[in-house]
Amino acid sequence: MSLWVAEHGKIFRGQDSHVRENGNLQLAQDDFESILSLLEDSEQTNLDPILKYSRSNGRDLLTVQQYVGVVYTKSGCQVEILPKISKETTADQARETLVKMLVELRDSPFRRGVVSNLDAHRMPLFELLMRHFLDCVGEIVRKGIARAYVDQQDNLTFLRGKLLLADHIKRNSADKSHVFCEFDEFEIDRPINRLIKAALETISKTSLDAINQQLCREFLFWFDRVLATQDIASDFRSVQHDRLIQHYQPALPTCRLILEGLNPLTKQGKNEALSVLFPMSTVFENYVAAKLRPESAGWKVRSQVQSYSLVEKHRDSSIFQLKPDLEFSRGPHRLIGDTKWKLIDQNDRSNNYKISQADIYQLFAYAKKYLANQAIKQAILIYPRTDRFHEPLEPFWYRTDDEVLYVLPYDLEQDALITGEDLAPFDFGIPLKSGVAA
Repeated sequence: MSLWVAEHGKIFRGQDSHVRENGNLQLAQDDFESILSLLEDSEQTNLDPILKYSRSNGRDLLTVQQYVGVVYTKSGCQVEILPKISKETTADQARETLVKMLVELRDSPFRRGVVSNLDAHRMPLFELLMRHFLDCVGEIVRKGIARAYVDQQDNLTFLRGKLLLADHIKRNSADKSHVFCEFDEFEIDRPINRLIKAALETISKTSLDAINQQLCREFLFWFDRVLATQDIASDFRSVQHDRLIQHYQPALPTCRLILEGLNPLTKQGKNEALSVLFPMSTVFENYVAAKLRPESAGWKVRSQVQSYSLVEKHRDSSIFQLKPDLEFSRGPHRLIGDTKWKLIDQNDRSNNYKISQADIYQLFAYAKKYLANQAIKQAILIYPRTDRFHEPLEPFWYRTDDEVLYVLPYDLEQDALITGEDLAPFDFGIPLKSGVAA
């Protein structure tokens, strides 16, 4: 069963599992408990909870936080958590947008080639992840399965390698037809192949996609002589990254995801729910940075700069490092930018457009520190374009004429930063005031 719930959607405990209105979800008892295990895991780490537990009208309720991805429950139910940009967004539209963004994520388990060759917005994320791994295994089989010399000892009818005299006398004193030898066998059964075999067996048990199942059966035939790993951690430590396995490298991160059922954000829960989850704020930040670089029209764009701290001296060192998402530079002129995966409302002036005051303070600190030597300090704050935020807000002037913040929408469907008529001459929304060198 493949179901979905929207980011910030609600998951109810019920008698059966089905998608409810407005991107909410109801799960049967066992599936609800599997999802609940992720909350227990997140509380054991220093991460923000993936879910929040509460009760409504006497019923257990989980509210999804700012995470997207897929959870595979013990019963075989695949639950996708998809981004929600507007009330009209369908599951297919949300999935298509998410997959497009995940390709740009640093250390992404997805590959551009896979996404471009598949009807990705119709394929559940878990199946897409497994298809990526199977494509990598196909490349391994095409280029050759790695073998390694393994020390072996055996009682043979002919001498091979080195005679182990003491053991030979002990075993064959009455049998002159055998010799006990130690020799090297060029064997396919090495740690990296045991890991691949175990991942293939996992896919064969969990995939609901016919093509994935067919590919899995074909590749299991090629790895038939390999025993699936019995100790995942030990075999990963034992992998020798020699030239013989260079073509294995693309498969290893996804292999680890499949075998351990985790990524850096989650780990396997008590109810054995496999999860591949990503913080949506990081996904959005990486995506915008990747898309702005080729469209910067002469601007140099850097992401995650760490040049300054809010406090420059405390016990002879600086603390509270400032890390803006984006830094734009062209000649002597620089601008500072930040991305926020939040839904704001351009018509809600009475509530400050639903912009967090902390975000405004943050950009003020960035501009003060990073643009201290500029006469005019300009910062940009980028939010996703939605049906409630589809054009730039009027500039926010920290000071009357020299410190300004621009709040701009990024259109994920058109892959464009919306600048408005006033900022259009400056390409992707970076305005230059008169008297400032370009």
